[in-house]
Amino acid sequence: MAKSWFGWFGTKTEVERRAERPRAAIAVGPDDIDPLTGALYWDRFQAMLEAEQAQEPGVLLLIDLSERSIRVGGSDEAKALEILPWLAQAIRQAIRGDDLLAHVDGYRFAVLLRGAPQEVGQITSDRILDSVDNTIFMTADGISKLDVTIGGKAFEVADGQALLELAAANLERAKRLEQPALVQ
Repeated sequence: MAKSWFGWFGTKTEVERRAERPRAAIAVGPDDIDPLTGALYWDRFQAMLEAEQAQEPGVLLLIDLSERSIRVGGSDEAKALEILPWLAQAIRQAIRGDDLLAHVDGYRFAVLLRGAPQEVGQITSDRILDSVDNTIFMTADGISKLDVTIGGKAFEVADGQALLELAAANLERAKRLEQPALVQ
């Protein structure tokens, strides 16, 4: 029996199926956003991460400015205030619209790739690396060339607190190996 071509239009894409899944019902207000970076505060991000982990798998990425970049950009507070908004914007341009970005501390950021498999984590890491490479970071001292290191961990539903520790361990391993990104 021949199938109708209407059935072809009726199938849903992965993006549509993902959009239909229930999301963690946590509202984000102006007090949850760091005005300097436009990213979530770390404590708010952690609460959203826990709620998200209970519902669906994803990937957690930790992004840190490389040691060489910190030496070039300087480590004092004034330099950080100049670099952080640019760095946050470069990261934001490389992630999907429904992913979450948080400023952890110093020059470190976290990204939650909601509902993403490990492959999407690696692709997004590459896009973040390209975005930072292609961003002109203007400081009072002139143009700074910055680069980042990324460590990430794919997780299943309810993996627990070990997720953050594993992502941090992957970030440190990537730094030791002088590898730009390590997502497992």
